[in-house]
Amino acid sequence: MPKSYSEQEREYIDKRLREEAMNCMCSYGIRKTTVDELVRRVRIPKGTFYLFYESKEQLLFQVLMQFHENMEKQLLERVDSLAGRPLDVETVTDLLMDFFRRADEAPIIRLMNSGELEILARKLPGEELAAHFMEDARMVEAVIGKLFPSGTVCAGELAETFGGAFRAAFTAMIYSHEGGQEGTYASLRLLIRGLVLQLFE
Repeated sequence: MPKSYSEQEREYIDKRLREEAMNCMCSYGIRKTTVDELVRRVRIPKGTFYLFYESKEQLLFQVLMQFHENMEKQLLERVDSLAGRPLDVETVTDLLMDFFRRADEAPIIRLMNSGELEILARKLPGEELAAHFMEDARMVEAVIGKLFPSGTVCAGELAETFGGAFRAAFTAMIYSHEGGQEGTYASLRLLIRGLVLQLFE
């Protein structure tokens, strides 16, 4: 990083790059978001971009992961709000359905509908995607650990299995709006409720 940039300037530039990357992805999609457009919006030289990120894809992936982390944080906060209350299948299903609905309403989800995420995934190192899937499993383990604090209901390989199952349900949601949003949500609720039932066994 050039010495001419102070720590405060570096933080500001990175913040602005992430903001404009999100704006461009939501407006133009991944394919049409370019480094030239990003540096024009942030008002930095093109060379400066590559001091922060090796490629456009790396930046866009980081922005998507930030969105993912923010959604996870909101879910964990909702779970924490239930602490001390008796839980049943319907309460947990409602909690997860609310999470899925809010995620589905985010503009960035249109990228998944358009298939552009597959383009991004093909250009990323496999280890980055693998790390993301492992993080999903850790999040599932954390959520279930908070919902069922009396014992380890879902850990290790089982957490990975449930993480994959919830990811599959999410994927089904974003690709299944042809039958109407409410119809999709009704089907999704059946899937989620089935997973939750297994957690209560």
